[in-house]
Amino acid sequence: MRKFNPEWLNKPRKRGNPEGVIQRQILGYLKPICQAVGKTKTMGVRRGKAFCYDPFTFRGFPDITFFKDNKIGFIEVKSATGRQTKEQRHFQELCQTAGLTYILARDLSDVTRIIK
Repeated sequence: MRKFNPEWLNKPRKRGNPEGVIQRQILGYLKPICQAVGKTKTMGVRRGKAFCYDPFTFRGFPDITFFKDNKIGFIEVKSATGRQTKEQRHFQELCQTAGLTYILARDLSDVTRIIK
């Protein structure tokens, strides 16, 4: 099993995107310990000056989905000041009602406390 080394995740990027940095740290942590882990692409596409969203995108779906110990889990990543949308709160309630793991992560430690 590979040892987790977060150093390469903290390289400077062109733009400041605190959620993106946290997502990369979480993905790097989960990759060696989960059966499968992936990032959800929920953004639209830019067409000229317009930004087009897919009308069939599942609004509120979390940023990261993972399988560990044959169970599925979801992680919504927010910056220190970021807030969940109404759709994200609704998805969290659906997960909690179904008994699924749902983590609202503001940094890597929020995930490491729950997933070992």
